[in-house]
Amino acid sequence: MMSTNLSRFVKGERLKQGLNYAELAGKMNYTNVNRGMRRVIDLEREGIVHSEVLEKISDALNLDRDYINALINKDRQEQEEEFEKYLSEPIQPYFILRIIPAIYQSYDLPGNFSTEEEAAEYVAGIAKEKQKKALLCLSMREKISINEKGEIMGKIKTTMDNAHYPYTRIK
Repeated sequence: MMSTNLSRFVKGERLKQGLNYAELAGKMNYTNVNRGMRRVIDLEREGIVHSEVLEKISDALNLDRDYINALINKDRQEQEEEFEKYLSEPIQPYFILRIIPAIYQSYDLPGNFSTEEEAAEYVAGIAKEKQKKALLCLSMREKISINEKGEIMGKIKTTMDNAHYPYTRIK
């Protein structure tokens, strides 16, 4: 993430009131001051905040809730516009094979296909031959899912909440 309208506003208000992170965490009623400080720092630096934490910050700094909501909406709109711009960028077509669970390999798609269907058939043939799941990526906006039998399972639309790229998350 990055700095947002909300994060810049909160930082400005905190500084205007002469509070450091520890003092604000105290006003937010955190008994673990370090945890409270991390929450404020996450918001100010990365724009990341949970609604409960934002409520505590708003109360501690006496911020106008309507203005906070307007900033959240403005940030969301800017993120959606930026994401739409990202989705519109052309890409070199490629496909991804699932080698084993959590291990993926991407391959360039040869440039000799005149239709999406031809490209999907080509990748489906590889998926069937290797008995691996595949994801055909012809654009940032849409992917085609193919199972290990080479059957086309359908199109997957990319959204802000789910980019549909294989990955492993370890917590």
